[in-house]
Amino acid sequence: MLSRVANRVYWLARYMERAEDMAKLANVYANLMLDMPKGTDIVWYNLITIMDAEESFAELYDDRSETSVMSYLISDERNPCSLFCSLAFARENARTTRDMLPSEAWEVVNELYLLAKKEKEHIGTRTKRYQFLTQIIRGGQRLEGMLVSGLSRNSTYNFLQIGRLLERADTTTRILDAGSLLLRSSKLKGTEGIVWMNLLKAMNAYQMYRQAVRRKVASADVIDFLLKDAMFPRAVAYCAESIAILAGRLPNCAPVAEKAKAVNCLLEGFTAKQADVKDIHDFMDKTQIALYEIDAAVADAWFNAAIG
Repeated sequence: MLSRVANRVYWLARYMERAEDMAKLANVYANLMLDMPKGTDIVWYNLITIMDAEESFAELYDDRSETSVMSYLISDERNPCSLFCSLAFARENARTTRDMLPSEAWEVVNELYLLAKKEKEHIGTRTKRYQFLTQIIRGGQRLEGMLVSGLSRNSTYNFLQIGRLLERADTTTRILDAGSLLLRSSKLKGTEGIVWMNLLKAMNAYQMYRQAVRRKVASADVIDFLLKDAMFPRAVAYCAESIAILAGRLPNCAPVAEKAKAVNCLLEGFTAKQADVKDIHDFMDKTQIALYEIDAAVADAWFNAAIG
């Protein structure tokens, strides 16, 4: 498989996962704000903090309103990490690798891009935005199911899955960081269960969490579950272990597998019950850096020949 093709397939998966995760997060955050008691200080700008986008956002917007935050994260073409740009990048990568994928995969990606292009200027109301984002989520899930059931377990599949899992793990750490930071506010005391229940739903994790942890929703339990659970597909440990296995099916895999295993070694040394908010934030930063090192190892092992 040519390195430039592998690179495009990998980033197709990352961009599609990014768009779907952004849609889920925006929808669930809107529900969270409705569920919280009056007087709490949850604001839309927290989503900008989750994405580490404060500086970029400040360059483009003068206020921190719901309209500005949603525009920046969903439709703004000046933000390369917006949902619309993610779909545009995914579409281009899918277009240039059509012969490597089931024909229906291109159709789904193209349909989602055209939908976003049509609707991105009409998401001012929460109802319309919810409907639009729900369509994006369902389209992403449809694509994932199509690729899992209709693609041979070859190099294309391996690169798609590595990209998707790496993006998914990164999103999980950001959501956990956001949840712990929200709850440090004195105005949010007594709302721990509401916050974590909504964030679990953002990752389709609520029911699996309740099956694995048979007690009320609590911060430390949620954090440990979404970091360390070896059976749940959005847990960081599961993603890292799966990346190591997938990498092992490809040539020159040792550096990538080593970095993936290093993530799980890092996770083993952390317990949320013994950590305060600062400890959790610092650990999420360390985990995100470790995930970035997997991405760098992937590029060095398989893609840099495309640049040279």
